[in-house]
Amino acid sequence: MEITVNFEFVNWWAVLGATVTSFILAGVWYAPTVFGRFGLPDGEVVNVHTDQDKNVQLIFVIAFLFHWLTAGLLAAVLGPNATITYGIVVGMLIGCFFVTTAQGISSIFDRRPIVRIFVNGGYHIVSLSIMGGIIGAFN
Repeated sequence: MEITVNFEFVNWWAVLGATVTSFILAGVWYAPTVFGRFGLPDGEVVNVHTDQDKNVQLIFVIAFLFHWLTAGLLAAVLGPNATITYGIVVGMLIGCFFVTTAQGISSIFDRRPIVRIFVNGGYHIVSLSIMGGIIGAFN
């Protein structure tokens, strides 16, 4: 099997749509009322949705850029003949076996609670699956 990465046929509008969708999903997924509090010590709250952090805008800009880079490379890997189903499956496999495992390794050595692996990994599995589906739909 040969894997090619070709940016020549990337539909950049589909990449933008996948980026925005995953960015919005992150806002919901990591909201304090959803998964934002899992794995944190009692009393500790992390909420980037407030302006207490002076770098909150930079955080969102960098997060959006990372989503865009991920969607762009995923589109190049999927190729011009990708379907919705193929995009979802490839996104899910990348999320499960590249992103989640890498985060899992880092988390166990950082001595983070195991639930963080599932929360963060789950986000990336869902996000990459949606990205792949959107990119496949608009090829």
